Amino acid sequence: MEKNKLNPLVSIIIPVYNGANYLGEAIECALNQTYKNIEIIVVNDGSNDDGATEKIAVSYGDRIKYFKKENSGVSSALNFGIKNMKGEYFSWLSHDDKYLPDKIKNSVELLSKYNFDEKLLAYTNSKYINEKSEYLNKNGVIRFATEEIIEPEDCIKSMLKFGSLNGCALLIPKKAFSECGYFDEKLRYCQDVLMWQRLFGKGYKIVADSSFNALTRLHANQVTQTRRDLLVSDSMAINDELIKIFLSQKNSKELAVLYCERTAKNNLSPVTKRSIQILKNNKILNIPDIIKIYFFVFYGKFRKFLKKVYYKLVFKIKVK
Repeated sequence: MEKNKLNPLVSIIIPVYNGANYLGEAIECALNQTYKNIEIIVVNDGSNDDGATEKIAVSYGDRIKYFKKENSGVSSALNFGIKNMKGEYFSWLSHDDKYLPDKIKNSVELLSKYNFDEKLLAYTNSKYINEKSEYLNKNGVIRFATEEIIEPEDCIKSMLKFGSLNGCALLIPKKAFSECGYFDEKLRYCQDVLMWQRLFGKGYKIVADSSFNALTRLHANQVTQTRRDLLVSDSMAINDELIKIFLSQKNSKELAVLYCERTAKNNLSPVTKRSIQILKNNKILNIPDIIKIYFFVFYGKFRKFLKKVYYKLVFKIKVK
């Protein structure tokens, strides 16, 4: 037991659907981790590509654990992997993303400095790559620039200011899912947003290393680029639960206002209006707050256009 405490088994779970184009790269980077006490679990979420995805997975033999299930979304595939994992820590690797070799090693070493606190998540910074695995941003995306513990409310605030955390940059104790529940299988777009906010709402904290060990691939076929309708429906579905989480925190009004501003900037007007109504009923917002939020509603409409231009010029990707 003490040996496991110092050298915990980490389960890298790769959910995949019709992913023959990138799955091999994901598996290879998992196998090439410098931290060796790992298991690699590939969950085929009912791919219908004439066996192309499965062929790649089974070619790795007993170096990975391979499961195939009926299609029901990435949340279902992640939950399946979590329920079948043997590791003490969970690491999500999307089939089209990659890790650098020290991703797991750096995260485990960082957690060890805090005696593997059961309420602590490890995080690494990330860089964007394209279809050819070429870097799109050489300097990377720095979310947390300190190796000190980031308290739950500050983690919530970071998501509200800068968007959701990169799930593939996290290392999460398996026990967290027993306490906070699994990924919501009704969601197809915002399952990560809800999961991370649930963790922070339950008091989980983050410690981050200064490296850039997660590589996020941007390409035109991603759900995040092609299914804005899912963003709208999922955002509405999780709205009330998120507000409850924010209102349970010490600086509840600040978080609630930041949340409304965030949905407005993302051009999610129905979600913003629903949030304003709930917060007005709870006597959280005043008239100046509401005016400020509606300013961001107008800004969100222009931001949507600017985002399309930015992605097309910088990343060569068309966004709907």
